[in-house]
Amino acid sequence: MIDYIKQALRFFALTATVPLLIGFLGAWSFGFGFLLIILGIPAAFAVLAVGAIMWLIRGVKLSIPDAAKIKRGVAICISPLLFTATLMVSLPMLGAGSFLGSLTRLLVNHGHYEKIVAKAQASRSTALFEKDNGVTYSTDTGPPVRVAFNPEGLLDNWSGIIYDPTGDVMLAKGYDEKTGKFYAPPRVTGLFGGQLMACMHLWRDYYRCGFT
Repeated sequence: MIDYIKQALRFFALTATVPLLIGFLGAWSFGFGFLLIILGIPAAFAVLAVGAIMWLIRGVKLSIPDAAKIKRGVAICISPLLFTATLMVSLPMLGAGSFLGSLTRLLVNHGHYEKIVAKAQASRSTALFEKDNGVTYSTDTGPPVRVAFNPEGLLDNWSGIIYDPTGDVMLAKGYDEKTGKFYAPPRVTGLFGGQLMACMHLWRDYYRCGFT
């Protein structure tokens, strides 16, 4: 019984890390991350569903005395419960992976980003998809000057690591369908010529933001 529970927990825990890994890799490469979402998420769900059925069957077949009703109930219910829990944490795990991936990308490239920010502040000219030693960036002259690093996405939907010394990008809280307006003021939603939807703080003056 104990071994069965440990093995079931291990299987569902490993499956739950798939969205975390996809989010992490997607923060480093949008194209690769998008491919993983298209192919990896359905595959992971199929493995999860098949595994849940197999663990349920195994739980039903465990040699447990009929008198031990609680143990038998646990053996039967453990797989459906873990299946449900894994589905519930999938989106938070995807978000956590995206945060960790963005943070590590920032820390690895921080020195390079700082040099680009200094150059943008000195020139105060709009730059769209400029390249600097392999780093793509766009500049919003503000004031103050803000820089979007590695902007990637599909059509007008994109995301990137944003340098914002004011922190005002955190005012972006999405779109109010009732009023037809964004929650953040136009001076925030209009940054980089797009419509800023939401941001999460990474470190110091750097944020991970999504635009539409």
